[in-house]
Amino acid sequence: MISVDLAKKLEKHLPWEPKVGDLTIVFGEAGEEIIEPIIPKHEREKNIVLSLRSVGHLVWLPRLTMLLYELKKRSKKGFSLTYDRETDKWCYKDERLETCNDGPEDAVAQALLMLLEEKV
Repeated sequence: MISVDLAKKLEKHLPWEPKVGDLTIVFGEAGEEIIEPIIPKHEREKNIVLSLRSVGHLVWLPRLTMLLYELKKRSKKGFSLTYDRETDKWCYKDERLETCNDGPEDAVAQALLMLLEEKV
């Protein structure tokens, strides 16, 4: 799962259309993190509702597939996401940048954030 800090930074750049199965974090009144999935309101209804408590600020946690899709749209020659056993890190690499992190979601999210903020 993507880190909350990266998710907060990405939310400034990526529009979000909620889909069933997406995860969100709500920060409660006491500052606690409450992870909530998005669920259908009723099996027969196609409307998606947020199963969220009406407290705090909502942070969307994009899935790895969503992050990879956003990078694919911005990549000119393609990219790779690999695991390096020696460093125990996941590494994203394309023609413009390389970034490594503890998890694949964070490695990809960091690369996407760098591209969206035009730091490369």
